[in-house]
Amino acid sequence: MSFLPIFRTLKADTALSALIDVGTRLHEDVAPHKTPTPYMVWQAISGQALNHLDAGANFDNTQYQLMVYADNPRQAYELRNAARRALESRSWINNPSINQYETETKLYARGFDANWILER
Repeated sequence: MSFLPIFRTLKADTALSALIDVGTRLHEDVAPHKTPTPYMVWQAISGQALNHLDAGANFDNTQYQLMVYADNPRQAYELRNAARRALESRSWINNPSINQYETETKLYARGFDANWILER
């Protein structure tokens, strides 16, 4: 499991939990084959230790991406917006509107990129 508290933060959000069972529908890196929709996947995509000349880093700046997959675009937008609201008080949202349609799975994907500065 990742050191970022994405799962814990999203699971604690009551508005998001009213829309989706975060405990079974949020996956790190990749969702299992044939996961029922809707579901969310997040992954760390880059990072940088915030180093100092006189001491080691005391913060890590980690960029992550969260994607929602749903059968229709409205549900995908709704879940993305709820996840964003839950995370934006602790993350810097960089790219708020990733939109895709996957022709092979026939799923609508909506997501965002964000940075989390995590104290060590």
